[in-house]
Amino acid sequence: MTALLQSTAYGQSPKQKETIFEESTVIYKESVFGGATLHTNGYGAHISYGKNLTAFKSRIFQLDITNMRHPKEVRSFNAFYEDSRSYIYGKLNTFFILRPSIGTRVLKYDKIRPGGVAVGYSWRVGPAIGLTKPVYLEILVPETPPFQRIVVERYDPVRHTFVDIYGRAGGLRGFNEIEFHPGIHGGFAVNFEYDPAREGLKGIELGVNVDYFPLGEVEIMALTSNTNLFVNLYVTLQFGKKFNR
Repeated sequence: MTALLQSTAYGQSPKQKETIFEESTVIYKESVFGGATLHTNGYGAHISYGKNLTAFKSRIFQLDITNMRHPKEVRSFNAFYEDSRSYIYGKLNTFFILRPSIGTRVLKYDKIRPGGVAVGYSWRVGPAIGLTKPVYLEILVPETPPFQRIVVERYDPVRHTFVDIYGRAGGLRGFNEIEFHPGIHGGFAVNFEYDPAREGLKGIELGVNVDYFPLGEVEIMALTSNTNLFVNLYVTLQFGKKFNR
């Protein structure tokens, strides 16, 4: 493995190096890392590849997948049946976003000692690919009293009410009816890396994501308003590895 010393790879003298770091510091050319994300309207995950441009700046290629809940989603049950399954009353579609993006990660304060924390920031832009999958529910259909049977139907806010909804159907229903919503995405974050190993990458990222779908509102809920602009604060736990090749 070819290791680059910060004192030689980026034009610093040995004297400069010794005043910043306690020991010779290895600069890795590439990194691969992933993470799990919680945001103000859901959760997601990402995988990223980084390519160093300088000792303190890298180009980042990232792929996110995240779900997006409507702020008015409330979990409900059919009160007449103890074994009924929970569902979101009024929810028309489950909404996911795929975000392939490119950006830059800047290191502002490096880890001077192994137990320290590196602090930086990053930004990224790219397309946002919205995916809506229709919601299917188990519906109670009356037969000869007092009997009823259960059928699975796509949720219809006109026909289905609290009384005849038994619960949610299986999660695989509706995949053949997915609709695409093209859009754009941008994000900005502050990064905190605390892995004690120089080649490791563990950290926390705090940031904001913005997704915009110019062709119109994304229908998530019935009986209320929807939007085509999603702004979310998020926190991500990251882990990965730096390397040379």
